[in-house]
Amino acid sequence: MKKLKQILAIAAIVLILGMYAAAFVFSMMKSEAAQGLFRGAIGATILVPVLLYLFLMVARAVKPVKSAVIDTIIFDAGFVLIDEPWEELAASIGLTEEVTQAIGRDVMGRPEWAKFDRDEWTRDEAYAFFAGRVPGHEEEVMHFLETLDDCFVPYWYSEDWIRSLKRKGYKVYILSNWSRESHDFLVKKGVFDLVREADGAVWSYACGLAKPDPAIYEHLLRTYRIDPSRAVFLDDNPDNVAAARKCGISAIRFRDYPDAEEKLASVGVRW
Repeated sequence: MKKLKQILAIAAIVLILGMYAAAFVFSMMKSEAAQGLFRGAIGATILVPVLLYLFLMVARAVKPVKSAVIDTIIFDAGFVLIDEPWEELAASIGLTEEVTQAIGRDVMGRPEWAKFDRDEWTRDEAYAFFAGRVPGHEEEVMHFLETLDDCFVPYWYSEDWIRSLKRKGYKVYILSNWSRESHDFLVKKGVFDLVREADGAVWSYACGLAKPDPAIYEHLLRTYRIDPSRAVFLDDNPDNVAAARKCGISAIRFRDYPDAEEKLASVGVRW
């Protein structure tokens, strides 16, 4: 449609200028046709734009122009923008396979992390609870938890991904469950430098809410005046994805960077 508009506009300009040029030439030749051509040129100056407008209106009605639906991208942080290779950390500090499996089964991903992420527990309270989930190995699990923040690193694509979306005119926000102590540590370490590229962020510890509670999504939408129908959310956790959809936000289960780019393109995000 845009190219058609350009072609029609050029044709109209050529036609009108041609008529004025012809009228000028005939007037120099003192031809009786000059006056008629001049009047015709004036009429074309008025009528051609009107006819073009009517034509484009009809064309648009027959084939509507599809506008960009998505104007806002919302990212989870952990396992989407920030890697957490905790199993490598466990191996590096000498934990056995048995203890590592117990941590994966009984510590990581437990729903009680939400209390820590909502700033309802202190670091000591949270770590004592989680270490107690692996009886007989409390000291090893405590050591693992105390060094866990050291393993967080941004993915290679994260900062450039945000910048690329921003250059294309998208608003970018972060919505993540994160404890106060861990967040502050990672800010000082520079791991969260990429967040400065975004338009804003909502962290669970700061608002006392945590995904998948719908209230944290509503808080983000209110805070930054986001239209949920024009936003898409990426998260690795299926429960968080489902909760976003219930709030009217398009949501994508994050698996890896190439897959996410493909799925974003399928909902209209330009690359």
